[in-house]
Amino acid sequence: MKNIFAGVGIRSQLAQIIYEELMKREFITLADILCIYHKRAKGYYDKMTLCNEIGYGELKKAFLDVRSTLNMFSDGCVVDNGKKGKGKAFKYVGEKDDPLAEERKAVEQKRVEDYVAFCKASAGILPMSWFSAYFENTQLLLDTHREAASGESHICSSLEQNLTNIDLLPVFYKAITDKKVLRFAYQRFGQEPFVLTFHPQYLKEYNGRWFVFGDAERLQACEQSAAIREQYKAYNVPLDRIAGDVNVVDDVEYIPAPKGFYQAFFNNIIGVTHEKDAKVEEVVIRTKTEYQHGLLLTKPFHHSQRETLPYGEHGGLWYGEIRLMLEPNRELRGRILLYGEGLEVIKPSSLREQVKETLRKQFEQYGQ
Repeated sequence: MKNIFAGVGIRSQLAQIIYEELMKREFITLADILCIYHKRAKGYYDKMTLCNEIGYGELKKAFLDVRSTLNMFSDGCVVDNGKKGKGKAFKYVGEKDDPLAEERKAVEQKRVEDYVAFCKASAGILPMSWFSAYFENTQLLLDTHREAASGESHICSSLEQNLTNIDLLPVFYKAITDKKVLRFAYQRFGQEPFVLTFHPQYLKEYNGRWFVFGDAERLQACEQSAAIREQYKAYNVPLDRIAGDVNVVDDVEYIPAPKGFYQAFFNNIIGVTHEKDAKVEEVVIRTKTEYQHGLLLTKPFHHSQRETLPYGEHGGLWYGEIRLMLEPNRELRGRILLYGEGLEVIKPSSLREQVKETLRKQFEQYGQ
């Protein structure tokens, strides 16, 4: 019997969603499944045609796959509510609570095996120093080096991974997991280095650059305002700003981060920066082309992003809109500017003016 959950395409992903929803033993519509797949609010498709939505054709095939497979265990275990069109809903009424448990387990096992194979091939994406630190003296690392040397690698990254101090990633990761305090010299661009006693708590990569966050002792006052946002009490150290050796400090008690601290710290921002006096507010961005709109839906800026206006004609103009709830910062402005004329900030006015001022300066620069 074919495993309907196997594969990486839309059809297998939808089959997983359909099965999980049916196992709740509640009525579910095809529109409900699409809302889950596209991460949209329930009822999003009430006034929209489903047949033009991305994935609808695969959804119908996936539903037939799931229903046929379940009927092999118990004929007639999926019933409908008797309605037609978008109102037609389906419900699982079989005796077993999870009849396809073995099939799903087999897929998960295959994913683990595939992940190991990916790790083996991903030395072109993961920093080689980090990869080597965790697979040291293993056949996996030996095979990886041999394949790279013979030109048999099949994956790489567009980002150059020979970044300054990238080899410190496993050092800081181990210090975090072992709850160890570190001491090193920290040097901001164009300034003299100073020694920092650091309690590493969290690692984050953004835009090809690695940062370590944590608590620090005796940070100079002039550096304090530049390195952290006071209300969070979380120091932000780019790895490429570390000068010299990193040593373990055994006579200082490690200060851990409160549970969930960094999840909250990064929840309302893009990147790593909390700007002074910034607050969470509604950001509305208008897309000027269907391509840019689709690109923004498939590569969202932030987890709070929601489509509020599908791309189309609105009042004689063609556009779409997305809404975000976050703290505007330089990383958000950078992402917006990256799209050029394809995006327009509608609100807040402060962010709109900041983007406008940047564009004005660029225009003056190239207009000279």
